[in-house]
This record gives sequence, C-alpha cells and structure tokens, in this order.
Amino acid sequence: MLTPIINPADGGSSFNAQNAAIRRILSMIGADTLVKVQAVHASGLAPVGTVDVQIMVHQQDGAGRTVPHGTIYGVPYFRLQGGQRAIICDPAVGDIGAIIVCGRDISSVKANRAPSAPGSFRQHDYADALYIGGFLNAAPTEYIGWVGGDVYVKTAGKFVVDAAECDINCAVNVQGDIIASGDVKAGSISLQNHKHSGVQPGSGNTGGPE
Repeated sequence: MLTPIINPADGGSSFNAQNAAIRRILSMIGADTLVKVQAVHASGLAPVGTVDVQIMVHQQDGAGRTVPHGTIYGVPYFRLQGGQRAIICDPAVGDIGAIIVCGRDISSVKANRAPSAPGSFRQHDYADALYIGGFLNAAPTEYIGWVGGDVYVKTAGKFVVDAAECDINCAVNVQGDIIASGDVKAGSISLQNHKHSGVQPGSGNTGGPE
C-alpha cells in the first residue's frame, strides 16, 4: 500500500492527530471489493477449489498517485451446495466478482476443511478472502434460465441427464434425431416389439401398430 501524504491540519490539535492515526489504521484493513479472476484451481466434479484474483480498484496515496494491487492467491470460491447436492458453475479466468475479507486468519480452516485455530494473529487481511462471482460480466453465450416466460438450456456441448427415471409432463417438440439405447413406448405400444394388423402380400399398407 502506498504511503499517504500527511495533511498539515492533522497536527493542529490532539483531536486531529488522533483522527489521522485512526484513518491510517483503517486504511490498512482489507475491505470487501471487486476483483478479477487470474487463475482457477479445481473445477467441475472436484471439491470446491480456489481462485487467484487481483483487486480492480488501484491503491492510491494522498497525492492521487495509483499503483495496481498484486495477485491474491488461493482464495476459496463460492459454489451453491447443500450436502452432496450442488449446482456447478465454477469461475473462469477473466470473471469479475467480489471478495469478502474475513476478520481472522482462515489458512488453517482452508487446509483442514474443518474447525481450526487461526493460523496467525493477522486480522482483516486480503490473504483471508472468500470469492463470490457474477458482477459486471458480459452477456453469456451458454446459460440455463428464464428468457422471457420460457426456460432455456443453451450449451455448446451435450445436455446430459443422468437419472434413475425422467418424468416429462408436457408435449415435447424435437428438432433433430432421437437416439435411444432401450425401447420407446407410446402408451402401451412398444417401438421395438409392436405388431401390425392387416398384413397381406402385395403393395398394400399395414394397419396401425398394436
């Protein structure tokens, strides 16, 4: 952090001097702020990982001179999860998000993923930050969500549903092929095993499936 220029008025009285000392201490406390993701460690089906981030608001001294912050490494990021169920949308390099600065050293908790003693006596330090994403980013090209009154799933890859059973209570409009490794049934009629009535030699058509 840049060294501030002392205001001459701060020495005008003991009150001003005390105020200057308080302002100096407050300026050293890490505050919640916007950051940009520089690297992502662990994603997808791995346990929740960390990101390396850079604070986006530069440091500034009393003369208005600015210097960029360095990188904060190993910041745990947020994933919406309850027990073994999670919605996965991990950060990506270039994302803009925010950090929450913890009041005490969380390094031991990060290492153990369990309640632990503080790793040191430091307080309100940027090294003890947590990352939450999704601020000031560009429009997405892949998404799951409401667009107007409809729910859209748009992805450049496959849409994979891995479930014991899938119930769909609506009409389904499909543009493209449907590939099934098992049988397909409409009501009680099996696509693989149905029979046709009215079969006879010649050029006539069969009856409907049974």
